[in-house]
Amino acid sequence: MSIRRSFSFEVTLLLWMVLILTTSNAVRLISAILWRDTLAIYASYPGPIYIAATGAFWALTGLFLLWSWWHRKSYTRTALLTASAAYSLWVWADRLFVQTAKRPNWPFDLLITVILLAYATTVIFNPKNLKYFKREAYEREPENHPSS
Repeated sequence: MSIRRSFSFEVTLLLWMVLILTTSNAVRLISAILWRDTLAIYASYPGPIYIAATGAFWALTGLFLLWSWWHRKSYTRTALLTASAAYSLWVWADRLFVQTAKRPNWPFDLLITVILLAYATTVIFNPKNLKYFKREAYEREPENHPSS
């Protein structure tokens, strides 16, 4: 049986954001593995292990978010909000404390981070989007199962 799920534009855009970040971190992981020797020479700090580990962590986090979204788990909204905030904090901590090259466009990057985080929060907490994050009543399993 095929279930067609149509999401609102806002939810679709948020889903694409998660998918893009998941893919980019998967590419980060694969690149760190395939180019570990080159990274060890030219990107000595923090090294390819850090790059691969963070890529793996955020790619797996993104896959988990997409899976929970697809299965409409009750914790999806909380997980999305937590992951959005944690990813934003990690990006800035990585930029400020790990990366050696300082970029002059940091005000623009900060503005974009705030806008995207505000967008994600708005979509997640919008009451009209609640149906996209939770199962319908007829799809839920009964909570009080008789023990066998």
